[in-house]
Amino acid sequence: MKRETFTSADWLTAWEHSLTLPAALRPCALLAPLLEEGQSAAEKLSIGQRDTYLFDLYQALFGSELTAVVHCPACTEILELALTTSDLRLPAASLPLTMLALAEGTYRIQFRLPDSRDLLAISMCSDIEQAQSLLLKSCVHSVVQGDHELNTAELPQDVIIRLTQAMAEADPQAVTEIALICPACAHAWSETFDIAHFLLDTLGGWAERLFDQVHMLASTYGWNEADILAMSPSRRARYLARVHA
Repeated sequence: MKRETFTSADWLTAWEHSLTLPAALRPCALLAPLLEEGQSAAEKLSIGQRDTYLFDLYQALFGSELTAVVHCPACTEILELALTTSDLRLPAASLPLTMLALAEGTYRIQFRLPDSRDLLAISMCSDIEQAQSLLLKSCVHSVVQGDHELNTAELPQDVIIRLTQAMAEADPQAVTEIALICPACAHAWSETFDIAHFLLDTLGGWAERLFDQVHMLASTYGWNEADILAMSPSRRARYLARVHA
């Protein structure tokens, strides 16, 4: 990823652009400024690689601490979770994130890992079966059994299950789960943590607060938005303290 300095105006623009995209591609808009090939490169990242970058971006923008709220599915008790990015980051798999191979019984399969474009495609499916079929067609490059080439519709269910497992093993950060126990009823369960949604929501809250700051300073001093956003956060805070005083 590129290492550059981005201003508040840059991140505000990236966040606003994300709102114009389908939900599956919005996280990619936040990574686009950091990648040489922009949005298209972000969309081609595997889900786990994308989320690894999103954890890095969250830490760079907001620090390592995250606070999340969940409800116990058994008794509806509210749990507030104090987490850190290091709690949720998983070790990267040693397998390459390009074309992978699976040998399962007599089947030989070449496949790639799902990316954000695949998430967009399956979000339009009417049921799980259709989504699974579409994902296999998109991600599987070839299927060979003996001397015969097959299509994904000819794969038996046990091979499909093993292929799904192989994808998960190759891209562990694609699904981030937290093991929880309810302090009220002792119910144990796993909760999925979605860094893409969490970062977009956090950045959205930051953007709304920034709009309030710009409005207040512009109304008080007559400054334009560009000049206010060009200020460092600490300098803006000093002027805001004087306005409130």
